Amino acid sequence: MDRLDRKQLMARATERTGLSDFGDLPFEEALDVLIHSLERDARLDEARRAETADMITGMLIKNLRLVDDRKTYFGIADEVIEAPIFILGLPRTGSTNLHGLMAQCEGIRAPRRWEMSLPCPPPQAATYETDERIAQVHAKEVLTASEELKTRHPITADRPEQCQGLNDYMFMNWALLAPYELTTYKEWLLTADHRPSYEAHKRTLQHLQFRHPGRWVLKYPKHSFTLDALIAVYPDAKIIWTHRDPTRIIPSAVSLIETFRKATPGYDRKILGREWATYEELGIRRGLDMRDNLFEPENVFDMQYTDVIKNPVGSIERAYAYFGMTLSDISKTRILAYLADNGKDKHGVHSYSAEEFGLSEDMLRTLFKDYIERFNVA
Repeated sequence: MDRLDRKQLMARATERTGLSDFGDLPFEEALDVLIHSLERDARLDEARRAETADMITGMLIKNLRLVDDRKTYFGIADEVIEAPIFILGLPRTGSTNLHGLMAQCEGIRAPRRWEMSLPCPPPQAATYETDERIAQVHAKEVLTASEELKTRHPITADRPEQCQGLNDYMFMNWALLAPYELTTYKEWLLTADHRPSYEAHKRTLQHLQFRHPGRWVLKYPKHSFTLDALIAVYPDAKIIWTHRDPTRIIPSAVSLIETFRKATPGYDRKILGREWATYEELGIRRGLDMRDNLFEPENVFDMQYTDVIKNPVGSIERAYAYFGMTLSDISKTRILAYLADNGKDKHGVHSYSAEEFGLSEDMLRTLFKDYIERFNVA
């Protein structure tokens, strides 16, 4: 393929599945903008264009199969997603660890990497831990991941993972800003209506819940950009907002993004550092503004990174109590067992500094001054 083309990619997905119904949720504009930005901004070579075409085709195939399953399993559309809990905030604030811990609690469902990558047919509770798709995703996504990436972000097929795998097939995907330089697409994402994407998110949860129920605990830092769309689709949502000193987390976040972005020809880590710091600062300002205007205080619980490190069980217990829930003794035991098996540096030590990305502590303290003072995280 000399140039990415939406119609050609949709035809390829149809050919590979024998399916042609992409459903009623609009994704064509988002995909067109993404393709335009990939061709204009990302400096794709032939190999990377082919890799990107395969990625987009995979998302289109997921869409086709989810739509087909929704027609095959009539009860999926009747599933109720009740008071889901969303973990969000700036990246690298301990949200991945917290998500993993809360996934151990009784009655909780947290989406695993394997079921988001290969959701069809709907997973069943009886075979959830032994589903053959776990091995498939392990071979395709885990074994092929670099040790550098595993040091920065834990990856296993059966570990709880971020939300973008629930609605990536709508192509309103903040995660794509990591591996590609996509200025045009990013500007479009910042001004687009994300409600169709959250409707897709909800439909995928209905799909996964159909034969394996539970209360959802979800996690994605970039929800802070789109809380208006989130609450429109999930009006009873609960939020756990994680906090940590930005002078620590921004260099860590940039270091993680670098593992993806450095494949771009002409990559400059100091340019990335400035770009990502301002991007995250915009996200936290936008998120807090929507939080203050759209959410009742009783539906948002603030959690400090240091508190989770010192007393993870107590931190989760306080969040549960805030939302009128009770953390069982079985849940506490499971949390402690998970902690014992998932030490902080299990996959190696993540080393980085602000200066190597063109940043400084003083600059970050100035940029995030309002956030630091509001949540006392310095």
